[in-house]
Order: sequence, then structure tokens, then C-alpha cells
Amino acid sequence: VINVDKEDNHAEREYLKSILLKPDLPTDSLKFTVVSDPPEDEQDLECEDIGFAYVSLKEILQKQRDIIEQDIDVFDSQDASAVIGKLTVTVEALRALRSVHEECK
Repeated sequence: VINVDKEDNHAEREYLKSILLKPDLPTDSLKFTVVSDPPEDEQDLECEDIGFAYVSLKEILQKQRDIIEQDIDVFDSQDASAVIGKLTVTVEALRALRSVHEECK
């Protein structure tokens, strides 16, 4: 959960505004990181990034609908062009994006 209420999360709202106002901003997406846990017998090791999946916030606003239990591609962390699986996500951001968009006008 990423809170974007006006009272306590000004920085997050400003970030959303920057996404909506700059059409060519490459970071207009939420990024999901898929990691591997270390083996049971080696818990002192770090988790490793396996892949990444993205949801476009601009697309949610353009299509005027949240993403509910949708499968999105997971791209290999070593080869961003290789799809290595699917991730089922829900992103309920439309109401917040509409509110921020109104502030931009």
C-alpha cells in the first residue's frame, strides 16, 4: 500500500503529479521486483532479484480503470527483453490518480 492522501503524503502526490505532467517520463510505472529467498541452510545470504514487472500509472488514468487481478509479464533481471513468467497484481490507483490530475489543472 502506498498512501497518497493530501494531509500526510505530499511528496508522493508531487511524484504522481510529475508522472502525469511529463509525457515522456520513463518512470511512469509501478515496478514490482520478484526475488528469490536464500536456501534454508544459508539464511545469511541476501535475496536475489530474479525479475521485474511493471504497471503503467498513466495507462490506468487513460483507460479510466484500475487493474484487478491481472497477469502481467515478469522480465528477467539479467535480460530485460526476456519474459520469464507472470505475476498477478491488483493496482487500485484510479481514484488517487484522478484526484492528483484535478490538482494539476
